[in-house]
Amino acid sequence: MVKGYLYALLSTFCFALPTVFTVFAYQDGLTPQSLVFNQTLIAAILLTLYIKWIGVPLPRPTLRSTVDFFLAGAGKAITVMAMFMAISVMDVSLVMTLIFMYPASVVLLELFIDKKRLNPQQIAGLFCTLAGELFVLEVFQGDFSQLSAIGILLGLVSGLAWGWMIYWSNKQLGAFPPLIVTGYTTIVSVVLYLIMMPPLYLFTTPITLPMIGWSLFFGVIAQVVALLFMFTGINRIGAARFSIISVCELPITVLLAFLLLGEQMDAWQLIGGGLILSGIVLFDWAQFHAALVRSEAL
Repeated sequence: MVKGYLYALLSTFCFALPTVFTVFAYQDGLTPQSLVFNQTLIAAILLTLYIKWIGVPLPRPTLRSTVDFFLAGAGKAITVMAMFMAISVMDVSLVMTLIFMYPASVVLLELFIDKKRLNPQQIAGLFCTLAGELFVLEVFQGDFSQLSAIGILLGLVSGLAWGWMIYWSNKQLGAFPPLIVTGYTTIVSVVLYLIMMPPLYLFTTPITLPMIGWSLFFGVIAQVVALLFMFTGINRIGAARFSIISVCELPITVLLAFLLLGEQMDAWQLIGGGLILSGIVLFDWAQFHAALVRSEAL
């Protein structure tokens, strides 16, 4: 269980770290679309080569497994596409608020499909985590004049799609090695990106060395390493626990931006980070309490 929490935190860190440097990637000529496609394509190539190099046995494809991998990979692709579409019509902080409510969608999926219920303490932890998200994103300072029905819908779709990927990978892909899950779902995402947002920029925009460098950095850290840790963590602690812990991506991003770039971090964001950590502890208090008891007994 402890390793599962560690994998979840490492995954969250690997998602947060590249986010801090996104502005520099854009300054060097990348766009949201080109950065997403480049890093996903690079990740798919690297994962395929690595799987072949170390000789991981490939699972025999069946209709069921093919559908399962497609549904998980589609969740990832839809998350990204819906997010960029929502940001084009609505304030970023409001969009991210909707997206980072995905732990609630994971919990609801487990409730309605698997009949898993939360106890009152876990419900309190979930609400505490979501409240912390609002403070970290400073949503109360967002431009509410930009609220639109289509933006809200796209933000919700993005969050639901990410929650679906977490839930479905835990429910249907747990028997496969995390490396295989990461590789196959990434390939599915690349195919869907090619169909839904064709990379025409490859034929119209000069490719520079900094653009290649940033694409490699994001592809390795935010795709290969982050997703490997993510699927490994989900296998060990389950979808709901992982989704709650992964909300730490928000305060970690703010902290990294403060430490690495000198960006401001105000009291509201510190309060939000504290609420998120408190929510994580509340959600899984039984495990944390047992760990405290063991440490006192030593």
